[in-house]
Amino acid sequence: MVYVFQAPQLGTLMGVYLPCIQNIFGVILFLRMTWMVGIGGVLGSFIIVFMCCSTTMLTAISMSAIATNGVVPAGGSYYMISRSLGPEFGGAVGICFYLGTTFAGAMYILGCIEILLIYIVPQAAIFKIEGLEGPEAEIALLNNMRVYGTIVLSFMAIVVFVGVKYVNKLALVFLACVILSILAVYAGIIKTALEPPVFPVCLIGNRTLLSKSYDICAKVIEIDNETITTKMWRSFCDSDSLNATCDEYFINNNITEIQGIPGVTSGILAENLFGNYLEKGMILEKRGISSNVDPDIPTTNANRYVLADITSFFTLLVGIYFPSVTGIMAGSNRSGDLRDAQKSIPIGTIAAITTTSTVYMSCVVLFGACIEGVVLRDKFGEGVNGNLVIGTLAWPSPWVIVFGSFFSTCGAGLQSLTGAPRLLQAISRDGIIPFLRVFGHGKANGEPTWALLLTASICEIGIIIASLDSVAPILSMFFLMCYMFVNLACALQTLLRTPNWRPRFKFYHW
Repeated sequence: MVYVFQAPQLGTLMGVYLPCIQNIFGVILFLRMTWMVGIGGVLGSFIIVFMCCSTTMLTAISMSAIATNGVVPAGGSYYMISRSLGPEFGGAVGICFYLGTTFAGAMYILGCIEILLIYIVPQAAIFKIEGLEGPEAEIALLNNMRVYGTIVLSFMAIVVFVGVKYVNKLALVFLACVILSILAVYAGIIKTALEPPVFPVCLIGNRTLLSKSYDICAKVIEIDNETITTKMWRSFCDSDSLNATCDEYFINNNITEIQGIPGVTSGILAENLFGNYLEKGMILEKRGISSNVDPDIPTTNANRYVLADITSFFTLLVGIYFPSVTGIMAGSNRSGDLRDAQKSIPIGTIAAITTTSTVYMSCVVLFGACIEGVVLRDKFGEGVNGNLVIGTLAWPSPWVIVFGSFFSTCGAGLQSLTGAPRLLQAISRDGIIPFLRVFGHGKANGEPTWALLLTASICEIGIIIASLDSVAPILSMFFLMCYMFVNLACALQTLLRTPNWRPRFKFYHW
């Protein structure tokens, strides 16, 4: 009986560049990028993106040095790092990378549920959000996330358990979804220069109104020479009649309707340049419009306006954004399948980071140049009929983004649940941490069953937290520690002149 082993066949494009791109572009770009630009301002957001992209680029250069230091073993980035830098560094990086990848799975699943419950089928919510306001609505949404998240996680774990080959086959479909969505956004941005979409946002004074609290953006309308009050009037007053007792702010301020997406050529960029950090519960206000407000009278009817759902500050934005530049090790994780790993890993990874960084930086500037500030700061699109804000830009239809981002988050979640158990299995088999040895065992074909169970359990912790904005910073910490270890290890190897450390990557410097 003769066994014929197939030689590794993947080149730079299929083996490194595309897997990296698929892992880097993800949920944050579609669900939080516009909000980040609105809160941090174009300048602040550009600094955040530049800082995060520089971090991953420097780490990629260190990874390239590791990849060109001797033979690259099969088994992915963990084997590559531990065989080059020694098992102690390998184990430290491996555990951080494992926990980061596991929480990434939770973040993608939460993103996928958020898209499903807020933008695709809101009526599928088990805990009804309709009619609830403030903290009650928030708790109902989080409980929905927990229930659906647990269901999706269980389903994904079964898919990974039954057959990894299906996950890898679907990877290209999910990648196509991401690329189509990004192209749709760019096409939409170009279209706004020619004819901006009709996308009205209703304000009282400078405050943004919830779109469900009015049908017509006016206090009263004239029909057959008769003045009739609108749904908005009934939201702020105690009766339909014109002499009703109304909210003080409502009486003293005019209603204006502004264009939500004025377009690239409108000059809105100047207004969106600087940050506008908000406390939780603050009303979203438009800059440049004055409002008549009595400081001594407390705000009433706050639930009719779009409110900030979390307190925001610069480091929070960094924490939420950073996961969208991780995923740079996706190519090196396939080191065993590459035809020439020493050539493909450096070129593919650095090219992927350059491409994605360019897209992120251009998006920050273009979102700030196209979209009105109050719409950018409206995280769930409550002032614009519950639309996904980035979707309103897309051409030909917002659904391209909604479905594109939904499938891409599902795909990324599956990839995380496939990669993390294998990483844990590799660490366990090296025996660096004795109590992890049990996770080195698996099915007869080597599939890591026990490791998958542990991964799903840790992932469930992220699902129970239930908020994308709380899970993303946890993930950022693990990835930052992982990247720090890689960079530190490479610097120390060079400074200590370790005899087996001779990287041939010419752009590397300690």
